[in-house]
Formats: sequence, C-alpha cells, structure tokens
Amino acid sequence: MHKLDTTSGHLPYYKQIKEFYKKDILDGVLAVGDRVDSEMEIQEMYDVSRITARQAILELEQEGMVKRGRGKGTFVTYRPKIKEELSHIRSFTDEMMALGRTPGTKSFHITKEIPDEATRELFSLDEEMMYCVRRVRTADDVLLVYFVSYFPLSLNIPLNMVEQTQSIYEVIGAPTRIDEEFSAINPSEEICLALKIRKDQPVLARKRISYDKKKKKIEYTMCYYRGDLYSYTISTSQKL
Repeated sequence: MHKLDTTSGHLPYYKQIKEFYKKDILDGVLAVGDRVDSEMEIQEMYDVSRITARQAILELEQEGMVKRGRGKGTFVTYRPKIKEELSHIRSFTDEMMALGRTPGTKSFHITKEIPDEATRELFSLDEEMMYCVRRVRTADDVLLVYFVSYFPLSLNIPLNMVEQTQSIYEVIGAPTRIDEEFSAINPSEEICLALKIRKDQPVLARKRISYDKKKKKIEYTMCYYRGDLYSYTISTSQKL
C-alpha cells in the first residue's frame, strides 16, 4: 500500500490517493475491468474522511481512469491514449470501431439557430438559420469529445432525431472531401461541462469543413477532444 505524505506543505490527501491509483492503473497493476477499492475501504486504509475518499474517486472518474456504478462498485476503464491516423475520411463511430473501442453518445441535441457571423460567411449565408447539432461522444463509456456542428437546412435533418450512437453521416450522407485544422486550446466553461473536465485540462480542437460530391459545403464542425485521451498521427511518404 502507498503511504501518504504528511509533511508540511503536502498535497491534499485526496490528490495523493488519486495519484496512487492513477499510477497503479498506468503501470498495469490495475487493468481494465479491475475493481477499485471502495470509499469505505480507502477511508480505512489511509485513515482519511469519507469525503476525502470520495473526492479521490471522483477525480479518477473525471480523468477517465475509472467508472462508478451505483451498487456495483468502481472499476478501471482507462486504456492507452487513442491515436487516430489521418489517412482518409471517417466518422467518429468508424474511427472508434476501427480501433477496437465501443463508440457511444452521452448527449444529443439538435436545434435550428442563426450561426455566428464567421459561420454564416463560410456558407455564404445572410441571416438564414442552420441546423446545430451538439453531441458528447464516448469511447468505452468514457467521455471523449464534444461536437458542435452546423448543417444547411437543405439537408432536411429531422428535428425529432433521438439520441443515437451511429454516425450522423448515415443521415446526411458521407462527405467526399474534408478540410481540417488542429489546435490546442484551453476549454471554455461549455466544454468543461460537456466533458466534465477541469479548466486546466488540455483540449485538442479540431475544425472540420466537409463537402459533398458537387464541392458544396455541407458541414462545419468544431470537435473538442480530451487531450489526455486522444491524439492524431499523420503518415506520409515520398517516392524516390
């Protein structure tokens, strides 16, 4: 068992305990599916309050290391960072399935609204409304990415679409070309609430503009990925 640092100026006990379990998970001492000690067990092991034990587990869950189930206990869900290779057009659902992960949807909201000026200019719109789809997607039940997407009304997306796990491209048709741009950002309050992360956690922002076969813009999406769980790789080659 790890030992708490009780010297002057030590880290809060809940953070120390969180780091103990995080290290065991990253080192493979605890694997996916393994049960993590309960709040009561942590309380007894480290002689701390129930609130301290609960906060340690809560932070582990917020970092995607574990998943709590009411009446079932807490279990390890962490897997190594998802590394997606940028080689061809794929939906999030297809990306996750290709990597052996189970895609899911935590929340799904679709509205009609007037986009900001930059988005209107992108689609050469005046004051015309667009569909706005906000989705929080998961991989193996861990919150991974928050999507904010705009689509032209000409795509006739039904407003009564229910929360779904399949790709939205199954509804509007897959694009034939995409332009993407990546950047590292500090998460806004909206992103923090959607992904249940802290303001100091890194986020990979991915801007996607999609086109149909007639080279017409059909999608503008901002994707906000948890930087600690997701990365992109690009493979290139040169003929000699």
